[in-house]
Amino acid sequence: MTDIPFSPATFGTTRGAAFDRPLIVTTLVLIAVGLVLSLAATPTITQRLDAGGAFALSIRHALFAAAGLGVIGAVAFFTPLMVRRSAFIVLIGAFVLTLMALAFAPERNGAARWLDMGPISIQPSEFLKPALVVFWAWMLAEQMRRPGFPGRTLSAATFALAAALLLMQPDVGQSALLFAIMAVMLTLSGLSARMLAALAGVTMIGPLAAYWTFPHVRARIDAFLGEPGYQVSRALEAIAAGGLFGRGPGEGVIKRQLPDAHADFVYAVAAEEFGLLASIGLIALYVAFAWRGLSRASRLIDPFSQLATAGLTALICAQAAVHIAVNTSLAPAKGMTLPFVSYGGSSMLGAALSVGFILALTRTRPGAYLYPERAS
Repeated sequence: MTDIPFSPATFGTTRGAAFDRPLIVTTLVLIAVGLVLSLAATPTITQRLDAGGAFALSIRHALFAAAGLGVIGAVAFFTPLMVRRSAFIVLIGAFVLTLMALAFAPERNGAARWLDMGPISIQPSEFLKPALVVFWAWMLAEQMRRPGFPGRTLSAATFALAAALLLMQPDVGQSALLFAIMAVMLTLSGLSARMLAALAGVTMIGPLAAYWTFPHVRARIDAFLGEPGYQVSRALEAIAAGGLFGRGPGEGVIKRQLPDAHADFVYAVAAEEFGLLASIGLIALYVAFAWRGLSRASRLIDPFSQLATAGLTALICAQAAVHIAVNTSLAPAKGMTLPFVSYGGSSMLGAALSVGFILALTRTRPGAYLYPERAS
């Protein structure tokens, strides 16, 4: 598994390198939105949990955001080789921590996903996701360069291992998200028609298998097909009550009724307090992020950088789509955070790692783009 050869004179140098400003601005705006919504949603949760002062969780969220900015700033200067190596190290560590969570993590809401590390809790899957995406891009790019290399087999094997560990927690939603991202990356790497048909078959069989295997999945799908559950019903009421311009900052009701309003239902909090126009604007930010990330990926020359950038962009935006779809009852209930906006240290740092990788791989450098004049 060697580094894809590019001349240091044209690819390895950082001279003249420039980061993608629209991606940076979009990320900063999302983080700022998250800080505002944290001030709106967490005081009630803080009082319920007796976690200190009214703004204790908001302060923690701000500290997580600052740490996330530090991660982005550091990782953005990596070379593609450093991205590969660091992602592999994170991948090994995330697998180990996921195993430790299965063995030692306390059960919360029927799942063992959070590993207590002194004053903080870590959800290893949030770091596993971007590391897997980069590893898959590495393996698939190697197979594109050397047809005899088993890149797809290694990608499928690591997905199977990750899915097995996640399903034991259980975490069906993250497993499904990873499968969707891997399917996108496999397709971009150039699958044959036969393999695409097989992938489509797995896509159809997987949800049925989850429905019959996991009772909580069956209950959520039944509720989705019938009457929405308690949390989704409250979220829909909050979105409807927000109207065009919202009830006003701090005036929402949903945060007093839902235990996860600051995390899994933060979009409903935004819609209730700031209105339909603001919630559409939040969606537009993720659309802009997807457009910029994928357009940059489409012009990159290096297959690894192209696949990794596309996969990481899809990871962030697909997770946001799932969160918003659950909040609006367009998908079965699933606890999934809104990247950079929901409360949660692991979620913030995992998303920051993804953006840092994207910025590192999409820097404007000599020889990096097919159309250098259009890369900026």
